[in-house]
Amino acid sequence: MKTHIIHVLCEGQTELRFVEKVFKPYLMTQNVTSVKGILVTTNKKKNALGGMVSYQHAENNLNILLSLKDNAHEHHIFTTMFDLYALPSDFPGYETAMCIADKYERVAALEAAYSLKVGDNRFVPYIQLHEFEALVLCGLNYLPDQYAGCEKRCKELIKALADSNGNPELVNDGPNTAPSKRIIRAIEDGTERCYHYNKVVTGAYITGKVGMERLRSQCRHFNEWIEKLLHS
Repeated sequence: MKTHIIHVLCEGQTELRFVEKVFKPYLMTQNVTSVKGILVTTNKKKNALGGMVSYQHAENNLNILLSLKDNAHEHHIFTTMFDLYALPSDFPGYETAMCIADKYERVAALEAAYSLKVGDNRFVPYIQLHEFEALVLCGLNYLPDQYAGCEKRCKELIKALADSNGNPELVNDGPNTAPSKRIIRAIEDGTERCYHYNKVVTGAYITGKVGMERLRSQCRHFNEWIEKLLHS
């Protein structure tokens, strides 16, 4: 029986920590042998990692991973964890996809164009609607654990969810209204007790508390990604 190895190319440290702390332990209970998170390298000479600013960064990193070949004992699956919010505009199919009003259809079009560009049936692209913090919105009740006193200001986040019919993937992606920007406003109140949002630690903590099953039930596109990986 072949071992199934999933390689996840991550846009930043937040996604990488999520993969290592939450995603990997779950998938390894679902007959996946190994999960490996890889951070995008943006400048090899300077050893700069994360903060993808062009499609070329994604392509260069993925090509290295795709050089791994299946054999009699191993089956490799390659995927990504990139945000739709601030996705580089030179991604395959970007201009066409951005004209699609329905956000689920938009991200599906982007992923389809990306898959076609890569041309490897082991590749399962994933672009998060609208950014990683959509997953954090699934567990707002855990936010005060790390940012004491933000309970009242979290009401704005709860309202944003309600305005999106309780769907965290549809909380919009404007420069001032993206999920991460809303969370920052909720925890940084401008008083002496002013926190700085630690995306990396908070992301893994809250999604770990929520659990993968609840993340899957609340986030349709995220769940579709997991299903594809488990059946690849």
